[in-house]
Amino acid sequence: MEKFNLTPEQIKDKLRASLKDSDATLENQVDAIVENMFSIAESSAKQVKAEYAELGHVQDEAILAARGIHVLTAEETKFYNEASKSGGFNSDTILPETIIERVFDDLQKEHPLLKLINFGLGVAKEKIIRSRRKGKAVWGKLHKDIEGQLDADFGAEEITQLKLTAFMLISNDTLELGARWIDRYVRLCLSEAISEAWEEAIIDGDGKDKPLGLMRKTSGDTGGVFPAKEKKGDLTFKDPATIIKEFAALMKGLSTYKRYIGSDDTTGSDEVRKVDGKVHLIVNPSDYYDIVARATVQNVNGAYVTNLPFIPANHIIESIYVPKGKLIAYVEGEYNADVAMKDSIRKSEERFILEDATLYVTKLLGNGRPTNADAAHVYEIKIPS
Repeated sequence: MEKFNLTPEQIKDKLRASLKDSDATLENQVDAIVENMFSIAESSAKQVKAEYAELGHVQDEAILAARGIHVLTAEETKFYNEASKSGGFNSDTILPETIIERVFDDLQKEHPLLKLINFGLGVAKEKIIRSRRKGKAVWGKLHKDIEGQLDADFGAEEITQLKLTAFMLISNDTLELGARWIDRYVRLCLSEAISEAWEEAIIDGDGKDKPLGLMRKTSGDTGGVFPAKEKKGDLTFKDPATIIKEFAALMKGLSTYKRYIGSDDTTGSDEVRKVDGKVHLIVNPSDYYDIVARATVQNVNGAYVTNLPFIPANHIIESIYVPKGKLIAYVEGEYNADVAMKDSIRKSEERFILEDATLYVTKLLGNGRPTNADAAHVYEIKIPS
C-alpha cells in the first residue's frame, strides 16, 4: 500500500494548507484528501502488522490490553469474523456502538484537549433541557413549615445534528489477521481520521455545518456563522509579580459566567463556579515553549521545574489550531459534544482504490458547543522580546 514519499505529518500539513487555500482547486483538495487517506491506511496497517508480529502469540489479556488490543464483545467478534470470512464489510453492516465508544476512549487518552470534553456517545441529541434553580435548602426543626422552597426554571435549546464522514481503506491482508487485529486497525483508522476534525472544530468551529468552537461567541450569528470572541486581555509573563497578577485576573474572570437555560432565555443569570484545578491553557506549539521558559527555574538540586500560579504546568496544552499569539483559557468540562452512528458502513465505488484494498465510508452524527459563553476566554500573548 506504500504510495507516497512524504511523512504522515507532512501529508497532514499539505492537506491543511490545501483546505485553507482559497485559491486551491477542488481537484487539488480532493487529491490532498485522498493522499491523507492513503497515508492513514498505510501507517495504521504498518503498526498493526508490527504489533501482530510481536504480540500475535501472546495469551495474557493484561499485556494485550496495555498495548491497545482489547477483548472484544460477542457482537464485535461476530462483526469482525463476518468481515474476515466475506473479504470485507457488507453494505448493510452496522458498526457496533461499542467500537465507536472505544475509538473515543482512545482519542481522549491520546489527545489532551479531547480528554477535557464531555462526549456523549451513542445518542445524537436534538434538544438539550437546562434548568436554573431558584431558592435554597433551609436548616430548621423537623416538621417546621417549609421555608426554603426549591423551584426551578426550565428551558430547551434545539441542537442540529451534523454529519461527519470518515473513510477506512482496508487491505485484504489485514482482514486475514483475525477479529482482534481488524478491530485494532479499524480503531486506529477512525481515530486518526476524526481526531483532527474534532479538535479543529472544538477550538474554532464557526458553527455553520460544524460544531461551535471555544474561540467563538455563543450568540450573534450571521447566516449560521458565529463571530470570534474579543480578547479578554493580554498575558505578558513579564516577571513573577506580573505573572501572579495576570493569572489571578484570569482565574477570577473564569469564576463568573452568564447562564442561559434555553433559546428563549434572553436575560440569563449571573453565576459563580469553582475553577481551582480546572483551568487549562491551550496554545499554539510555537508559543508553548516561550510560556514554559518564563515559568521554568532551576531549583537548589539543579533540576529544572516549571510552575505557574494557580494552574499546574501539565495544564498547558498544545494545539496547532490555536492561532499563533493567542491563548485559550478553558474550564474543564464546559464543552459538550454528542456522537452517534448515522447509518451502515458503505463500500465506495471510487476507481482510485487499490486492487488489494477496499475503501469504506462510515458516517457519524453529532455536534458540540460550549456550555456557556464563558466556558473559555481568549487572551493575546505579549511576551516581551
